[in-house]
Amino acid sequence: MIKIFSILYSLLLFFISFNSAYAEDLRDFKVGSSITEIPERGYVNLKCEDKTEILKWKNFKNCKKNSNDFHIISFEYDERFAVTEEFEGTQVSGHPVLINVAVDESGILQEININTDPKAPFYFRKQSHLLWLRVYSKYGSQGWECSNRTPEKNHIKIGKKYVNNTCLKQVKNKLITIQSQFYFVGDKSNRDNLVSKSFLQIKLNNKV
Repeated sequence: MIKIFSILYSLLLFFISFNSAYAEDLRDFKVGSSITEIPERGYVNLKCEDKTEILKWKNFKNCKKNSNDFHIISFEYDERFAVTEEFEGTQVSGHPVLINVAVDESGILQEININTDPKAPFYFRKQSHLLWLRVYSKYGSQGWECSNRTPEKNHIKIGKKYVNNTCLKQVKNKLITIQSQFYFVGDKSNRDNLVSKSFLQIKLNNKV
């Protein structure tokens, strides 16, 4: 009975943490809002695309613009404010990730870009292709337009499973893109050849 209660309590903590992390689009971040509204507390290692460090969100103009005329800022979560031990580090729904945001000249958050971390421990990395489950939970499972790629010559299915797709969904003034990949490249006896990763982009799109 105690074991069952412990499991249920852990699941409750997981979903509370997930919903809290997605109170906006991602924690305190919401496309279309001002980057200067993001609190300083809880975030560390703010860096431009060229790895130049900035101290505060309001210093975003210190970052050179990219080809889309956006300032790109990467960051990490401050582990001192982790919700539970399971959520230490920069994670989205239990997946270690690399995150950057794109900000326009006016300081408006145009994009949130999230890649699962390719250097995460293998236990996490092999689950990385499943990020779409949490994205569907947040933005709904209906209305996605998905394109599936056929396996290349050196791509090997894992059992009967091969995942290499991109799914798009318009949610009000946002375009949500989730890319998922899951297969082996070459010798599947070497776990380093496993491809299991996701890319999530939440983009401001007022042209609808």
